[in-house]
Amino acid sequence: MSSSYKPTPEQQEQEAQEKWSRLRNYASLHGETPLASPPSSPVPPSSPATFSSHVPQTPASPAAPPARTGNARIDQQGRSFEPARQDNGDVQRQMAGVRGQQQPEIEGNNVILYRNPNFYLRTAYRVGQKVAPLRRPSAKTMLAQQQVQRMEATETRRMPSIEPINPEKMEKIPVPAWAEAMVVMAGLLVVFVMHAVNMFNYPRYELDEGTYVSSAWAILHGLITPYAYGYGHPPLAWIQVAAWIQLTGGFFTFGNALNSGRALMLLYAVGSALLVYLIVRRMGTSRSIALLAMALFSLSPLAIDYQRQVLLDNIATFWLLVSLYLLAVGNSRLPYIAGASIAFGISILSKEVMVLFIPGMIYGAWLHTTKFQRKFALVSFIYAFVAVGSLFVLMAILRGELFPTGFLPWDHHPHLSMFDTYLSQVKRTQSEGSFATAWSSWIAQDKWGVLIGIAALGFNLVMGWWNRKQLLFALLAMSFWVLIVRGGVVLPFYYIPIIPLAAINITLAVNTLTGWIGKVLHFDFIRALLVLALVLSIVPYYFNIGAYTYTFTQHPTSAQDDAMTWVRANVPNSDFIVINSYLYMDLRTDNGAGVGDGAPYPYAHVYFNVATDPTIYQQLLDNNYDRIDYIVADSEMLNDINNDPVTYKIILQALKSSVLRVEFKTDDQNSQIDIKIFQVVHTYPQPVVYGSGTTSGIAQATMPADRRSNIYVVS
Repeated sequence: MSSSYKPTPEQQEQEAQEKWSRLRNYASLHGETPLASPPSSPVPPSSPATFSSHVPQTPASPAAPPARTGNARIDQQGRSFEPARQDNGDVQRQMAGVRGQQQPEIEGNNVILYRNPNFYLRTAYRVGQKVAPLRRPSAKTMLAQQQVQRMEATETRRMPSIEPINPEKMEKIPVPAWAEAMVVMAGLLVVFVMHAVNMFNYPRYELDEGTYVSSAWAILHGLITPYAYGYGHPPLAWIQVAAWIQLTGGFFTFGNALNSGRALMLLYAVGSALLVYLIVRRMGTSRSIALLAMALFSLSPLAIDYQRQVLLDNIATFWLLVSLYLLAVGNSRLPYIAGASIAFGISILSKEVMVLFIPGMIYGAWLHTTKFQRKFALVSFIYAFVAVGSLFVLMAILRGELFPTGFLPWDHHPHLSMFDTYLSQVKRTQSEGSFATAWSSWIAQDKWGVLIGIAALGFNLVMGWWNRKQLLFALLAMSFWVLIVRGGVVLPFYYIPIIPLAAINITLAVNTLTGWIGKVLHFDFIRALLVLALVLSIVPYYFNIGAYTYTFTQHPTSAQDDAMTWVRANVPNSDFIVINSYLYMDLRTDNGAGVGDGAPYPYAHVYFNVATDPTIYQQLLDNNYDRIDYIVADSEMLNDINNDPVTYKIILQALKSSVLRVEFKTDDQNSQIDIKIFQVVHTYPQPVVYGSGTTSGIAQATMPADRRSNIYVVS
């Protein structure tokens, strides 16, 4: 049975007296101002005493508490000493030539011999040691003094203090944290309402939205995309959409399939708004400046338009902001640096175009780490995002689809390749989307927001020589503008990653300018009022110029919904239908908006895949346009078909042999969306289908026979 030592109260008091006695003699030995009397001593603390310079010996038996004899006092070894006299408040040192030492401190069972801001020296801890003794000196009594002097000399080699680039500053106008939280929550509520109102009706459903939502369905069914995966984009973004679909109970919780995706975009928009506020706040700006950044980012007509759509850019931008936020608040701590790098890697895996931010993000990591940590932190940051981002390349390698067919000696089977895909994307011309067209769209919706954002970028590039945080965000924005003005294909939604960077650049420039005004007026309250006036004027300004006219009043998606309803009521489920991708999910799955309670349409295929996928135009259609029954086409789809007659030859032939059955029109901004449904007039009767074939798409369990097997044309 084990036992532990537990001193009695008398022994504890005795040990305390021994400790104080030893400390007093240590101070006397090193020429220090003597320590005050212990609390149990009747001598008041204001009466310091000098002690004998002899080092006390540890008594062999318990010693009695110190006794008093007149003005003299008896220590535990029987030696007497008198309280020292003070002359003009200066204590006479007993050891000439000895540097002044710090008074020893008691910390638990140890004694602190020396302390400075970054270092301290204390006695060693030993198991079973009851008190904190100072080692009994040998004949070489100067050793302890030399050690303390050596520790003092180490101050010239002290490690650098961690001084973060974004310290939390004291506010000149203090506001309680709960009040700031309430204001931010109110701002986020405004953002939520502005983005949520009419979001299922405006803007119209785009081709890319249908592509990504159908790809989310494929993820849930063990595929990457419904058709052959061509490495156009990394799949992580629509994996996140698939997770949202699972969480909310299916694709049709909010109406049609695309509405479920737009509900997720609403959450990304609100989260991004909060991140913009927190990033700007951490840049050392005021609350009003941070609110201005959140308002500029979220309330711009361009933001409301693009951030409602199910686009990979919205997801990638959110993760980019997460990375910037972790860098800003990390204070050079490695977990935050690693987290920022992983978030940046997720951003790249959500949209590959985010690789353009790599130089700027590396500079951001360099900027937000201290000098002595910088090498290790940069290596860690670069390694983490490269490891995450390279998973996309690793997937292509494991699938044997990194290089085109025949590039490797043993690779002879036809397949898609990542190399071919990105080579073709680099060769895309402005015939698919020009900078001039995109610029006109941006200027029409938010002229001053775009122009002021560019001006703020230039301003921060100049001011960045004095404030590196301004330089960081100017470089990030400039790196993406290089993509836009390079001369290749530019689509209007390419502006999405620039929206938060432009907002941050504008607010950092405003912060600098209003700071100058505040210094001139010597009144920071006027500066805050100016910024708040800008915040409160944003929404009225946009309403006044009519920027929100389309956002909250138009319903261009109604024409697309009407087209789905007409197909459900008039087209047989076994017919082959050429469609745009935003109709795909609602026609191909049970309970879709284009299906209702009926059976899905297993032969509804996206027009691009009908023209380019050999499993469709060769195996399913046998290169015969006459096997197409209906074409549901909008203006963009017809434009693609007419401008590229070689690629879309089979669809163009079907269009020339068809009749217009119905047309749906509605207002779409300053023009109209026009959806036409054509029925192909067959040269031969419709083919007779025998048996049940296999399927390669959606709703396999409920599909009728596949036309790829056992098809006979009756002449």
